[in-house]
Amino acid sequence: MSYQNPERAISLGMACFMLAACASSDLVKVEPVSRGQMNSIKVTRVEVVIDTPRPNPELQSTLKRELKAQLATCARGNTPHVAHVIINEFEEQNVAKSILIGNEIELGGRVRFTDAASGAPAGEYYVKESFYWGGLVGAAIMSNATKNLSRDFAKSVCNKVLKG
Repeated sequence: MSYQNPERAISLGMACFMLAACASSDLVKVEPVSRGQMNSIKVTRVEVVIDTPRPNPELQSTLKRELKAQLATCARGNTPHVAHVIINEFEEQNVAKSILIGNEIELGGRVRFTDAASGAPAGEYYVKESFYWGGLVGAAIMSNATKNLSRDFAKSVCNKVLKG
């Protein structure tokens, strides 16, 4: 396709940018356990600690609520466990930056399971969720970034760690 009209090419490029959004998820197995042990986990308590330069009470409560909801459906073994989550990466949304040049938000941290009765470790993993977007549509999609990232983080714990 030949662009003899530069304004049209610029308009097309801007339209693509305004709709740009991309999500990614990473998992690192710090201290993995066997599939059999993982299948026996029933999460009865969730603890969330925000260990970032600027603690965020909204993130802490939202993530705890999302983890409880997700883990109730995917961690249904017969041995009670505690899910300890320590968030050490959280980059908040900058709407103005995202509209003009794009932006990325991240949520990452360690997820450690321990036996509720004995305190014995039952696996430790590092989970990271990222979302990059640009333009007006991307900013609108991420207007509630804390909730969206928390939901995606909790889904990754279920789908990638517990169901693996």
